[in-house]
Amino acid sequence: MAWNRSAHLIIGLGAWLACAMPAAAGVLIRAPAYVNLSAQARTWRLTDSNWGFVSPLSQAVARELESCKKVDPSVAAPLQMSPNRLDRASAEALAALRSCRKRWFEKTTPVGAADEKLWAKIMDQPLPSPLDRAKVIAFGAAPLTPDYDRTLWDWDRGSGFTSADPAAIFSWGPYKSTAGHGCTFQRVLTVLTAGAVTGPMVREAFAEEGPLLDQLTDQSRPEWCAGAADILKPVFEDSERRENFRIIFARLAGHPEIRAGYDGYFLGPNGYLGRRIARHYDLYARAGLKPTKMDFAYFLDRSLDYPPLTEAQIADLAATVRAGQMTNWQARRLIANVTPFSSPGARSYQIGRDAVHFIDAVGQEGLDEVERTSWIKNSRLKASDVGLTDEAYVPPCDVVFLPGCPGGQP
Repeated sequence: MAWNRSAHLIIGLGAWLACAMPAAAGVLIRAPAYVNLSAQARTWRLTDSNWGFVSPLSQAVARELESCKKVDPSVAAPLQMSPNRLDRASAEALAALRSCRKRWFEKTTPVGAADEKLWAKIMDQPLPSPLDRAKVIAFGAAPLTPDYDRTLWDWDRGSGFTSADPAAIFSWGPYKSTAGHGCTFQRVLTVLTAGAVTGPMVREAFAEEGPLLDQLTDQSRPEWCAGAADILKPVFEDSERRENFRIIFARLAGHPEIRAGYDGYFLGPNGYLGRRIARHYDLYARAGLKPTKMDFAYFLDRSLDYPPLTEAQIADLAATVRAGQMTNWQARRLIANVTPFSSPGARSYQIGRDAVHFIDAVGQEGLDEVERTSWIKNSRLKASDVGLTDEAYVPPCDVVFLPGCPGGQP
């Protein structure tokens, strides 16, 4: 019995240390792993957007497995059933492909992971961008509407999960465009309706609800934003119109131009995400840090749930980073721990999501008690699970509109 207990602890510690190791160079994606609060090694899962890069990769791997004579065809089934999800079964499928196509993988890539060499071998599209990879993590910060085809009626309080915004009426998509406070739903819908390419798509999707679309996008009305409740209440109260409204946005999500336009609004000069992300780059500039791919993913994730950093916060954080000669991961951890939380309970949740972006540097055992417990309960992911690293990177202007981009502030 004593030997078994010791062996279990050794195995658990080994897995714990493996979780702490950074991803090998060129890793594209891997199934997450962690050690639970009982010191047991566990695997976890990550879920990409239905239109992200995991689905086409999974489908390509499944096709390749069909030509592997020594592989049971059932191994590919999980990839085909849930292609946008990566978990233990997916890792087993990748390991099976590696057993018959060893040269398609880098030698340093962990077994059960996909690397960039494999992508180049079986895919006919560019490697996933830092934004593609960051979305896998960041969309989890919008659990109520985690993808472009997801909508939510906040008037449904009591019948399920709703947003925390008491003024919210209706929300659409992963950046939580909301009719209510901020009017972001009407604003992004207006931009898409006005687009030369996206406009006809929106009109076609709304079809008989064209008059409703006109009301939602008519900025000449004095009560344009404040009148959302009066405009949408009849839709909410009519079960048939309500279901049709859901279908409208599910159909719109199928157009890559709509998804790109949605991203472009929120990450562009008029979107709240772009402005919030820019404040983090301002902080790094003042702190003397060169931003990285992992920083970019962190700034996106934080900007989904937090207001923009204030001038006072930027000044204080920059001074602390400079005084402590902090590295990038230390700066991310500092931001996570000093940004005010609405309550202790909020910190016990959010800090686990923030730890995703610095756990690769400290390992699971290097987190403090609150960070570790929250990470295990609320995330279990590492930025390196989607191939994000601290390689220098600043998003181009067509991805995120930062100060200095053409047409912006110098």
